[in-house]
Amino acid sequence: MTGFIELSPATFFAAVIVRNDDSRMLSRMGHDHVVRAIPTQSRLDIDTDDIASLAFELTFPARDLIVDADEDRPRVGLPGTVSLKDRNATADNMLAKNQLDAARHPELRFACHRIEIGTDTRMHANLTVRNTRCDFILPLDLHVDPDHIRARGQVQLSHADLGLTPYRAPLGALQNRPELTFVVELDADLNPAR
Repeated sequence: MTGFIELSPATFFAAVIVRNDDSRMLSRMGHDHVVRAIPTQSRLDIDTDDIASLAFELTFPARDLIVDADEDRPRVGLPGTVSLKDRNATADNMLAKNQLDAARHPELRFACHRIEIGTDTRMHANLTVRNTRCDFILPLDLHVDPDHIRARGQVQLSHADLGLTPYRAPLGALQNRPELTFVVELDADLNPAR
């Protein structure tokens, strides 16, 4: 069946988990983060009869990234909540010139090239950050019904894969770990094509 799904916070979740390096002197002052991305697109066209050929690209404005929202932390297994002051400070650091450099690189892009269906379902994908493209395989738990699609994938990449260096406070007393965990979830009804 050919149709489309609505992309909204209720149906689509894309986030990265950034871990605090607990070997640093002031690590107790830091914490792990979850950063959720909201796509500019509000729908995705899908042919459930040919899900393997699924291809799309989603664009995420860097300035719309959501840091440590109370509802996102437990969703990815992070404890507690983070104060508004700390969330704002993290967002400022994340968007700064030495990190995402949102002033010069206002968008992040996630693309799917195809789905490999089998015992282990996998998405062939890439992520572009600061004009650096990282190709990767995203293992997927995928369930496709005639009128509903549910998928969840998680993959570990590194800052270096994306041409980034982990955030580091002055003198390195507080720093993020190099690895990044990307999580993508979709749970949406398939609407008939119009």
